[in-house]
Amino acid sequence: MSKSPHLAAVLAVTLLVALGQPARAESFAYQLGRGLPLGETGIRLGGYANAVIAAPRSGPWNFDIRDLSLFTTWERGNWRFFSETEVANPLSASEHQDLTTGNARFELERLYIDHIFTDALSVRFGKFLTPIGRWNLIHAAPLVWTTTRPIASYQLFSRNATGLMLHGGLPVGERRLEYAAYTTLSDSLDPYKSENPFENAFGAHLLYSLAENLEVGISYANYELHEEPVGRFNLAGLEATWSYRQFEVSTEWVHRSGGGNELTQGFVQALAPLPSHFYAIGRYEYFQQISEAAGQVGVFGLAFRPIPPLVWKVEYRLGTHNESAAPDGLYGSIAVLF
Repeated sequence: MSKSPHLAAVLAVTLLVALGQPARAESFAYQLGRGLPLGETGIRLGGYANAVIAAPRSGPWNFDIRDLSLFTTWERGNWRFFSETEVANPLSASEHQDLTTGNARFELERLYIDHIFTDALSVRFGKFLTPIGRWNLIHAAPLVWTTTRPIASYQLFSRNATGLMLHGGLPVGERRLEYAAYTTLSDSLDPYKSENPFENAFGAHLLYSLAENLEVGISYANYELHEEPVGRFNLAGLEATWSYRQFEVSTEWVHRSGGGNELTQGFVQALAPLPSHFYAIGRYEYFQQISEAAGQVGVFGLAFRPIPPLVWKVEYRLGTHNESAAPDGLYGSIAVLF
């Protein structure tokens, strides 16, 4: 058994040391979507909630409060702390089950502390979102346009990593290059392990603004996984986002080799504004699978966002060779950032 301290304990000690810095003045003013600052402590509380109803074509309908997340941020001087704790499925029901709290479980999505040396260099220690693609870094339901998540944004890698990260931004030409480079540390640092977490991983992510409305990014990761499939993997990713006013087109692709197979997955998503705060969304997904033929999915949806922190979504998903990973059906949700 490892003698390494748990991540929470290590971060608590680091936070206590950092608390010796001068405090920054804040008010108790609250605004939906921006969190609640706690006086002059430098602490801000926020989060989001997401309720989902799904009616897959080949299975029973189900409803659940999928996410009830609390963000805690703290800033003082060159130190910045962030945590995202989540109660998943605190309330659920289905065609064959009455409303229950029995499926609730606690998850620790993120817990890290940054020390900011300059705009070009910060050091992060803790549990953070794996910097592969754009969707995984945004991930919160009020910030994305569909209830269902693209397969390529999570299936071939762990969504979280626990360890050390260097990150920052550098001027390159007339634009800015954002970078992140990370490595994982001992598993015992993470008291609440993610599903199929990384082991002995390292990776990097670069994001560059080619123009005011066009960003492109690449990512690389080398890792082992705790669960099937076993082996050591190399993953390369490519992403791009173009936006014009409220129109947006985004795409992400990943290619993974190792474990006796090579898999490619990706998606292209388009967003178009409609009158009265409605938006139309269309997405095409392609995903190679280990034990089935390559799947393809189309998602066609509407979103209603009357104010930025609040969004209603409804969509229909239809595809081929997709029943195990992304079944056909009708999906809807309401999400609020608080």
